[in-house]
Amino acid sequence: MTLSRRLFLSMLMTGTALPARAADPDVVVIGAGVAGLAAARSLMAANKAVLVVEARERIGGRAVTDSTTFGFPFDLGAQWIEAGRTNPAMAILKEMNAKPLPDRLEQAIYVAGTEAPREEYARFEKIAIDASRKLVEALKKAPDAPVGRVLVAQDPLERLAYAMVGPLESGVELGELSARDFMRQPETEPQYSVAEGLGALVARWGAKVPVKLGTRVVRVDSTGPQVLVVTTNGQLSAKAVIVTVPTGVLASGPFGFAPQLSVARREAIAQVPMALYNKIALSFGRKVIDAPAGRSVTGLTRNDQAFDAVVRPYNRDAAIVFVGGAQARQLEEEGTGAALAFAVSALAEIYGNDLRGLMVRSSVTRWGKDPFARGSWSMATPGNADKRLVLAQPHHDRLFFAGEATDPVWATRVGGAYASGVRAAREALAILGKK
Repeated sequence: MTLSRRLFLSMLMTGTALPARAADPDVVVIGAGVAGLAAARSLMAANKAVLVVEARERIGGRAVTDSTTFGFPFDLGAQWIEAGRTNPAMAILKEMNAKPLPDRLEQAIYVAGTEAPREEYARFEKIAIDASRKLVEALKKAPDAPVGRVLVAQDPLERLAYAMVGPLESGVELGELSARDFMRQPETEPQYSVAEGLGALVARWGAKVPVKLGTRVVRVDSTGPQVLVVTTNGQLSAKAVIVTVPTGVLASGPFGFAPQLSVARREAIAQVPMALYNKIALSFGRKVIDAPAGRSVTGLTRNDQAFDAVVRPYNRDAAIVFVGGAQARQLEEEGTGAALAFAVSALAEIYGNDLRGLMVRSSVTRWGKDPFARGSWSMATPGNADKRLVLAQPHHDRLFFAGEATDPVWATRVGGAYASGVRAAREALAILGKK
């Protein structure tokens, strides 16, 4: 990428912000994911002029639906709204008159291709309850601990159950997972989806927000009377700025700040890194999976690899396989072919080898390789759950931060992104009121 001479010079103006022009917004929001859209809609409702700048060529961030590849909505990123009775993101469904659909009500458990006996289902549930109890007890004895130190699997069923705490729920291995950060999350049930796909719903919800797409931020300078946002498509001035990009993007340093971010914030960014959770979607030429539509399958392969899946989604001859943590990273490095081979093999262990030659379409997510995400969601490392509060603090009075990583309750979830955007908008409005 080349920079124009004018843009290059503007990057050097670390201490001189331009005066506001008539077209300058009150607030610039960086990032058009759920957090950025929620912030913008809140500010617009307060009759403030807002402009969202987004590096992608679409809105929605990590919420995006592919409605064409398979003939049914495939959410590449955010798919569910958990804890639907209290989740703040339920407001999106209400505003758009979207009906919440109870999701993943039936679960099947497989170990090495064989379904668990009935008594093992009861033990699987007991393992989950005992795991929660063990983590609670550990947190009574210490401020925090790696989950892997508390939950040590003794057999395959425990390994699978604990994978539902670590890589298949949190997107990281147990040893990298903060017990306090994991336990602060609300219960998952009830879990909802939407018929059109959550990403499609978010795009519809944010359609009226003014967004400048394909616009990468180069620098945010709040040292002058106005906050200057230098982008690859020119520069903007505003009274306040809200930054909503993920911690993985902030850590990779795509744009700079003047004044520089505090040491405490930079440390918090490093200590709340991005987890990884990917999806491998497959469709088949005929019915090869003998299961009820939408069944949830949790399994441990013969090679001792954990996976989660939804088979026959929307009553189609298809499956969506989920992988997380170290396994997801390895498959990303090995490429799409390796991810497809894993998914097909895992399903073939359960439903037979006939499906191996019947795959007609596929889609594999690679959120770790996405330059605008660098992962799926944030997870605090052991001892650093409180760093989310540091991430949420304003910078230099007029810069505010949002995104799921900054929410102390709903982090990792769409509800955290939504709630943080509303919170950051409220903080910006307070500053605008003073001015």
